[in-house]
Amino acid sequence: MNLFVADPDWGWWIVVYFFLGGLAAGCYFMATLIDLMGHDSDRELARLGYRLAFPLVLICGVLLILDLHEPKRFWHMLLKSEVVKEAVEEGWPWSGGWSRMIGAPLFKYWSPMSIGAWALLLFGICSGLSFLGSLWPEGRLFQLFRRGIFGRVLQLAGCLVGFFVAAYTGTLLSATNQPVWSDSIWIAPLFMTSATSTAIAVMIVLARYRVDESDPALQRLEHADVWALGMELICVIVFLLSLGDFLGPVLSVGPGKLLVLGTLFLGVLLPLAWHLRLGIGSLRSELFAAILVLVGGFVMRYAILSFSPEFLKHGPAAMAGFGPEAVRLRGGGAGADPGNKPAAIQPRSKVFEEQSP
Repeated sequence: MNLFVADPDWGWWIVVYFFLGGLAAGCYFMATLIDLMGHDSDRELARLGYRLAFPLVLICGVLLILDLHEPKRFWHMLLKSEVVKEAVEEGWPWSGGWSRMIGAPLFKYWSPMSIGAWALLLFGICSGLSFLGSLWPEGRLFQLFRRGIFGRVLQLAGCLVGFFVAAYTGTLLSATNQPVWSDSIWIAPLFMTSATSTAIAVMIVLARYRVDESDPALQRLEHADVWALGMELICVIVFLLSLGDFLGPVLSVGPGKLLVLGTLFLGVLLPLAWHLRLGIGSLRSELFAAILVLVGGFVMRYAILSFSPEFLKHGPAAMAGFGPEAVRLRGGGAGADPGNKPAAIQPRSKVFEEQSP
């Protein structure tokens, strides 16, 4: 755990961006899954998923730009500003400059920020076209963007870049040298499973105002939530275990306690118990469970993003009492190296003294 790095200073804009980005990816994935494998009675839920994904992506773009403080920074991640300027001077897009504009896109495969910006843009395009295809059932746009070869390719591409956006945020954290973030590779899988569970939850909440509670499509969606929560439960536990010796310090700070109580207990275990009817069948609606899943998903991202600033604020003192040396010393050991305590004090050798001038 590196406690001697600079605080990334990410505020609420990024917390909300991480949450809504995962929510958008999950909604698009569930809508595509319903379109490809669902029944005809499920189509309304697919439309709901597409209608949610695109506005959420737009909000994510705004939040990302706000966090950069200057909108042109986001633009510069996508295009070479000097090439665009030259193309405009040549008359682009009305009278020329197209040949120069072809060289304007800027893709830095070695830059996580550049990859993330392009993924968000591509996901916005895919979700936007699917959004148009969901506005008028059985219309021309529906046939173009949700049916046929083009529609299927569009949906699959949207799922790929959508889940890349959801997992990329976790991968970006793991690739840093920040405490906790760099100590586990399980943040990305945790973000992906949370994206699915929270997307199903928000679709359940909104669908209950559109369809009857006994609708088979809604019941199938609730069953899918059980599997999604089960996968999220596994990822939360594996993430905590993957921290190894740092698990103690993590659970001792506020974000760690919030992750366990707000996400593991309220956001995963309690909704699972409700879905499986484990002693709380007195509740009349699964709406409560879905709301808890949404709260748990948001709390999880807030807690994980708060780990690094929390440890950096306290510095090395945050690790006091949790090192292996401290454990051995409390047990009466000799310290970090179990062999550094000799059985008896050896007398000083005289060989060196006799050979020295």
